[in-house]
Amino acid sequence: MLRSLTENLVEAIERAKKEGKKRNFKQSIELVINIKDLDLRKPENRFVEVIQLPHGLGEKARKVCVIAGPALASEAKKIEGVDRVIGREEVEALIGNKRLAKKLASEYDYFLVEPQLMGLAARALGAALGGRGKRPQPITPGTNLAELVKNIKRSVTINVRKNPQAMCIIGTEDMDSRELAENAAAVISKVVDRLERRFKNVKSIYVKKSMGKPIEVQFKE
Repeated sequence: MLRSLTENLVEAIERAKKEGKKRNFKQSIELVINIKDLDLRKPENRFVEVIQLPHGLGEKARKVCVIAGPALASEAKKIEGVDRVIGREEVEALIGNKRLAKKLASEYDYFLVEPQLMGLAARALGAALGGRGKRPQPITPGTNLAELVKNIKRSVTINVRKNPQAMCIIGTEDMDSRELAENAAAVISKVVDRLERRFKNVKSIYVKKSMGKPIEVQFKE
């Protein structure tokens, strides 16, 4: 079934790429999974899932902020892919400053936090991140930070809490259609695994360019 779905995704992505007029910027390719017969009032049916894509996101790679003490901050500044490093004093300065907290929360996709600063980060950024469906991720002891950053740069977050829908980008329009399809298949697989009745809880699947018309993807329950 996955092979059939992947082939259908390739076809739909090819059609989506051709839709609409040419823009002066590189558009994202987006995946939309509409969910049915799932009671989101029940906590067990709500979920947030970080999904690593097999072929990354092209130029739409996620932006990563590391919050750490002096030693780990020094290491993080040397790692390719870390977009910003914030120390304890800067986090403390964010407490009570809603405007700056919101600005920071909107600028970065993932916040990796040294465990001893998790409480502080939650006080400073918790409300701003929660409003965007984001949450700080602890850097567990012994973690290879460079590898973690590399993996998370090519990840997307699926958030099914308030609406019965899972949405994310799966790359850019200049990427190979099969690679985009395999990215989409990875997301669909993870989402379906979290649904009580698997594909029977999927109402419809679409792919689209960010400024284009949605193209429906055929699948079997």
